[in-house]
Amino acid sequence: MKEFKNFPRVLLQKVILTALIGIACFIIGGAYYIFTKDSIMLYLSIAVLCFSGIRTVSLYYLISKQKYETVEGTCVGIGAKPLKKYYTVKIMDDAGTESSLRLGKQTKIKIGFRYRFYFKKSERISAGSEYFDTVLSSDQFLGFEELGEFMEQNKEPKTLKSNDKKEVES
Repeated sequence: MKEFKNFPRVLLQKVILTALIGIACFIIGGAYYIFTKDSIMLYLSIAVLCFSGIRTVSLYYLISKQKYETVEGTCVGIGAKPLKKYYTVKIMDDAGTESSLRLGKQTKIKIGFRYRFYFKKSERISAGSEYFDTVLSSDQFLGFEELGEFMEQNKEPKTLKSNDKKEVES
C-alpha cells in the first residue's frame, strides 16, 4: 500500500477508474443476465471485465516501473486546425524552452496556467507526416494535472502612489 503513495495522483486515478469501469460493467451485465437470462450480455460484460483488468494491470506496471515521462511548464499558446481531433499546445518550461504537444480536443487546457503532462516512454521513429505522427502517438498521453496559474517570481508587490495615499487618508 505504501507503493501507491509514490504514484502521481492523476495516474493513480486512471488506474482506479479503469478497474472500476470493468467491475461496474460486470455487475450491470450480471444483473441484466439474472433478470432477462440474456447470456450474450453476460459474456460481453465478462469480456469488458477481462480487458479492463488487462488495462489496469498494464497501467499499474507502467506506473510502478516509472515507464512514463513528464513535461512540466506554462501553456503559452494553443493552436487548433479545423476538422482535426487534436490541437497543438505550446508549453514553456522554467528555463524558457518551448515545447509543442499534440493533445486531443477533449483535454481542457488554458493559456497562462502551469501543467504537468504524463506520457508513456516511447522509442518510436517519426513517420514524417503530421497525420501519421499523431495517429501513432495517440496512445502515449496518460493524463495531466493543473499546477495553478502562472505567477512571476520576481514580481514586486504593488505600492501606493502619493496620490493614492491622500485618497486613502481622506
